[in-house]
Amino acid sequence: MNFGSIYRCSEGGYYGDVDIWEQLESGTWTPHCWDTETGIEWMETEDGELLVLEPISRSALPEGVSVERAAAGTAVSQQTRE
Repeated sequence: MNFGSIYRCSEGGYYGDVDIWEQLESGTWTPHCWDTETGIEWMETEDGELLVLEPISRSALPEGVSVERAAAGTAVSQQTRE
């Protein structure tokens, strides 16, 4: 099964391309800049914080983080620890 892009975020979360588009469409994030060679993207939050999104392989996801294929790409699910 072919999955879309997966990113590790500087705030500690993991996002698929679907998750990122949801953040952009809601206005939570705004594109700041990106590096076409490395695939790294920078997003600005509503609070003005700059987030770094680094593309990673599916095999690099930690335990408790899973991906699912969505009609528009890849969504990432994260289990929170209490």
